[in-house]
Amino acid sequence: MNAFTVWHRGLTMAALLAIAAGSPLSAGADPANGELAKDRREIRQDNREIRKDQVEMRRDRADVRRLERLMARLDKAKTEGDRKAEEGVRNRIHAFLRRETAEARRDFGADRREAGRSARELAGDRRDLRDDRRDLRRDVRDTAESRRRLDRQLQIIRDLRSIQGEGRRGDDNAARREDALLQEFLRIAKEDARETGRELIEDRRERREDLREHREDRKERQESKDGGYN
Repeated sequence: MNAFTVWHRGLTMAALLAIAAGSPLSAGADPANGELAKDRREIRQDNREIRKDQVEMRRDRADVRRLERLMARLDKAKTEGDRKAEEGVRNRIHAFLRRETAEARRDFGADRREAGRSARELAGDRRDLRDDRRDLRRDVRDTAESRRRLDRQLQIIRDLRSIQGEGRRGDDNAARREDALLQEFLRIAKEDARETGRELIEDRRERREDLREHREDRKERQESKDGGYN
């Protein structure tokens, strides 16, 4: 290979020496490579988020059905005046609510971490500011909603505990209050399932956009390479 061929292909002697020596210059010489690598990382992250959303949506829907069944059993036990069955179902409901609240805590922590990641992406990526700002707004909104649901679930559990004694003694006011609190907890569980569905839709849209950007970056890189040979 003569010097003209080397120059014509867009490689300087310094670059060739760097390649031969294993210098990182060879990996970072083309900025397009960095963009393509970033695109691939974002697409992998999108796929992880979609899989997580799908798992959470199945779990959330199963939780709603389970709570509905438990509440129906509690109503049946109350109607039949079966105090032993009533107490057993009530204990199962309270255990279920504690598990749900623990899951809500984890969801809130995950939403906070996602918002932090979006903030870092906004600070570090100046190419897609509009998309990054939109993602950050969405993550901040999700975090606020998770916090609100968690706070209300914790308050419901505290309220249920406060009337537990009266409920065991068959107090009608406590029974009505218990029913209202359980219905509210069920409403929050359904709301959580709907929110997971919205997140799945948004993550799928984000993956489509990242795939489109990846195709555009690959096309630009190929055009740049082709232009270097003219």
